[in-house]
Order: sequence, then C-alpha cells, then structure tokens
Amino acid sequence: MKRRNVTAFIAAAAMTVSMLLSGCGGSAPAAGEGDTGQPSAEKEAPTQATLILYGEASPRMSDFTENEFHDKVLDAINVDVTVQYLPWSEYAGGKTELMLSSGEKFVTYTDTAFLSKCVSKGYYADITEAAEAYAQDLRKNCGGDEMFDVWKVDGKLYALPFGNKPNAGENYVITARQDLLEEVGMTELKTLEDVEQFYTLAKEKHPDIIGFGRGGILPQMVNGVIESDMNVFRLNNFVSTDGNKLDDPTIYNYYASEEYKQAANIFRDWYQKGMIPSYVMSNGSQIDAEFMAGKALFATGASYRVFEYEDAVRKADPNAKFKNYFLGDQSRKPLMSRGTYSTAFAVSANVEGRELEGYVKLINLLQSSQEWVDFILYGVEGKDYNISEDGQLEMINTDALFETWLPDNINFKRYQSYITEDQIKTYEQWNDGCIPQKDLGFSFDMTPVQTEYAQMQAVEQEYFYPITNGLVDYDEAIDEALKKLDEAGIDRFLEEYQKQYNEFFAGKSE
Repeated sequence: MKRRNVTAFIAAAAMTVSMLLSGCGGSAPAAGEGDTGQPSAEKEAPTQATLILYGEASPRMSDFTENEFHDKVLDAINVDVTVQYLPWSEYAGGKTELMLSSGEKFVTYTDTAFLSKCVSKGYYADITEAAEAYAQDLRKNCGGDEMFDVWKVDGKLYALPFGNKPNAGENYVITARQDLLEEVGMTELKTLEDVEQFYTLAKEKHPDIIGFGRGGILPQMVNGVIESDMNVFRLNNFVSTDGNKLDDPTIYNYYASEEYKQAANIFRDWYQKGMIPSYVMSNGSQIDAEFMAGKALFATGASYRVFEYEDAVRKADPNAKFKNYFLGDQSRKPLMSRGTYSTAFAVSANVEGRELEGYVKLINLLQSSQEWVDFILYGVEGKDYNISEDGQLEMINTDALFETWLPDNINFKRYQSYITEDQIKTYEQWNDGCIPQKDLGFSFDMTPVQTEYAQMQAVEQEYFYPITNGLVDYDEAIDEALKKLDEAGIDRFLEEYQKQYNEFFAGKSE
C-alpha cells in the first residue's frame, strides 16, 4: 500500500511539472520516447492480458494469481493480467482451438506442430516487431536467436521461447522410483530385463503399486534396446528419420517400420506381465492420480522431470526419489537435443497494438530475472518459502503455483533441500555427449495436408494406440491399422513432409 501511495504522489508531481513546462514554453517527452517496457511516472491505462495455463489451480495458486501476481505484474509493466486454467485434454486442440477460432484474446503455450497448424489458419498473432522491442530478456536468457528461429514461419515470429534447460533425449528415457529400486536390492536399470525384474520385486513388496504411470507409453523409450542401427528420431508421431545421420533428410513412415514393430512387441509383453495398467487408455486420470500418490514405478522421462516428479510425489510419499535411465548403449544411439527450448508462448491473432506489446512484455517479464522466476515458482519469500544460507529452498507453502517445468531455466535454477548433489550434477551435465535434433529450425506447414493429417490422427487413436500400449497383439492388428492409415492419406502426407524437409536441408547448406 505504501508503494502505491508513493507512486501516486510521484505521478501527481510529474503532472504538475509537465503543466508548468507547457506554460513556460518547455515540452514533455514524446509518447513512447525512451520506452524500456517499464511504466513511466504518468501511466497510460493498463492493457489487458489473459494467460491460459493447463491443469488445475491449487487454492494458493488461485489466491496468488488474483492478488500478489496480478499486482506485481501491473506495477512492473502496466498489464492487468488474468490467469485461467483449462484441462490438459484441451491443449493444442479442443477448447483451445475453439477459443482461437472464435477470436478470444489470450496467450498460452504451443508446440511446433500446433504452431504450424495455427499459423496456417490465421490463429496466431505476428509478434515479430513487438518481440524485437520487448523480448530482449527472453532472447538473453532462453537460448538466443537460435531458439527464436524455431518459432518463425516465413521469417515472421509467432511464439516466444520460454525456459532454458538441458533436454537431450526427452521422452527417450524412463524415469524410475530410485528409492524403491534400492529398497528391492537393485541399483540401476540398463536392460529390459532389469526393468521387468524391478517391477516383479517391487510388486511383491507393494502389491498395490502399478508399473507405468505418468506420461503414457511412448515407443522411443525403448529406442536404445531394439535391434536396429537406426537412432530413431520421431519428427512427429507418423514421421521418423535417422537421428545419427545429421546430413540425411530421408524420412520414413514410422508406423510401418521394423523399429515400431519391435517396440510394440516389447510393450505387449509388458502389458501381459501387468507392467502397463489395463486401463492405460480408458482411464488416464486414474494413472496420473496413482502416480502422484506414490503408487507407480515408472514414467516417461526427461532430465528435469526428476525434480518435477519429486516435488509432486513427495507430498504423498516423503521418501520418493526419482532417477532417469536410458536403456541400451548410449554411445551407439546418442540422446538428441533440441537446444535449450522448454516451451513457447503464442498470442491469439486479433491482439494488436499496445495490447500485443503488453502480452510480449508479460512473457518476457516472467523470465527476466532470478526474482521473477522465484516469484512465479515459489511465491512470496517469507510467506511461501525461504532461502537457506547455502541457496537452497525451504518451502512453507505446499500448494503448487506455476508448474515447475514451465519456467525452468538453468540460469535461475534453485533446488529443493532434499535434492542431492549427484542429482544436480547429473542434470547440469545432462546434454554432454548428445547430438542435435535434425529438425532444429524446421517448422512443417500442415496446410497442404491438413485433411489427411486429421484423418491420420483419427486412425492413430483407434488403431495404433491399442498396439502401442500393448492392449492388442502387433501381428494380429498391424495389417488393418496400416490399411486404414493408407486410406487416410499417409502417402500424400509423407510426400509433402519429404518435400518441405528437403527444402529445409537445402537451405541449411546454402
């Protein structure tokens, strides 16, 4: 309150000085002169912004965004921000796409596939000029020009990179409950047999535990142990390439590959052994709930998820400890990295002018400093958390605020007091020995094949997901599934993808 009173006093004084100058032949600064993105003494009316997040707001998060977060943003950049939540099922489609198509004004995160689709439909705002003026902190802290280039289409910027973390092999590793692994007398997981043995021993000690939990089943988790020299890199669900051949643009129909067949057979075996829950497709929310309750052994892995999962699961099981495992020989199939990209934020299309600048300022602000990252992750110091003398977090509030993965930035990283030095070292060195993803800077324009893609997605859900999750036998179901994929237009899709990918590689060599 005192700060606002002081601000009001300064604003009144500035207005008086301005009037005096006008009366004496002086002049006030021109509008926008010296604008750094910070509010001037004489503020214009704040611009409005709606930030869409996914999941469910905790009670403290609701209070935080309506009060401390709202007020601090308004004070810093003169943006009146409202935070709304949608279920994760609405991300990159569903209600999100409906809101975009109906002209609602908001900002939320995107991925490269959804970005291409939205740009082709005119759903996203061109933020090139606004970012040049007001996104310099993001450029400095979130990977530089290389990461900005990922979100450009035809030279125009449509999303802002957000976060900066080692991410090699995201979804190509398995995150496991290390505390339970050690409890059953094991130390590490290197092979399929190790994973199966861990499940068997843990199930004996904890009959109510399930095998695979959060993140579902993704074939690339076993890429390192299948009998193939190809380092499978999935450009999207349907298209793959050899990640080890950095100069080769050849793409493949992933679902028609020998590599997919081998992965599917592994998951069928795991399903029959009970390692994949029978309700993996019918009740994903139950699997998530069991995972959060500390009753799952495995999850889809990534470097940073160790911390994310421990933060969440330790609320139910204070002993929970996670570790990432790559199955197979990493020297033969190195992990592939997309640089420092965590996620990206796009603004809906009909936002423009000062309002668009306000949205860019908002996203920039949230990665501008240690103070702001601490604020959105942990809340108010002394109320929600404390920092120990050695720089570690000591949480007071146990409700989640912004999800930890979202603003995760190695430049501003703090660790909970229960995180070990070994975990920190592993995370910070995670990208050592990795190779770059072959599609860095590539954005597929879905427009020419959007009908085929929609049909392919429907086929995938009905015919391929049951195979991938082990519910049905590969040999019994694959012929019909591939036939349906052909009818949906996979050949046309692959032809267009190869054409654009060839053009991308030709441009790289110029």
